Amino acid sequence: MIRNLIALTLLIAASFSNSLAQQAQQSKLTKAEEEVRKLERQWLDAYEQKDPEAMDRIVAEDFIITFPNGAMQTKPQLMAVIKAPRRTSEPRMRFHTEDVRSRVYGETVILIGRVITEYERDGKTFNERSRYTDTYVRRDGRWQVVASHLSIIEGAKNQ
Repeated sequence: MIRNLIALTLLIAASFSNSLAQQAQQSKLTKAEEEVRKLERQWLDAYEQKDPEAMDRIVAEDFIITFPNGAMQTKPQLMAVIKAPRRTSEPRMRFHTEDVRSRVYGETVILIGRVITEYERDGKTFNERSRYTDTYVRRDGRWQVVASHLSIIEGAKNQ
């Protein structure tokens, strides 16, 4: 019994110390990571608000996004969607990210995390969770997203 209690105490302590290590690591973001994470939020805001100026600034000309079904979308296709008037039947979507990790490779930053898409349809609120990988490159002194990939987390669509 005491052996189990000691093992449980050690497990809790290890989990707590791992959590502290992750928090410390997250607080030691490089300037590039901080800039790109801020830009990622601006990109999500541009989607939510259908803001073509912000979208054009953030998304590189050679951008491609790959959706869970394998379909791909280029910047011109994305811009056409953003510029199209919002239909009354079109749900207003909100996005936020969680469990974001970043890696820096010189003038490239890769973000990996979960994106949660919230929307209402027929009076019900839906949440869809996806894994994402976004690749940002610094060109001419500014960051832009050049590639994005989404994968649906199975069983993560709920009301």
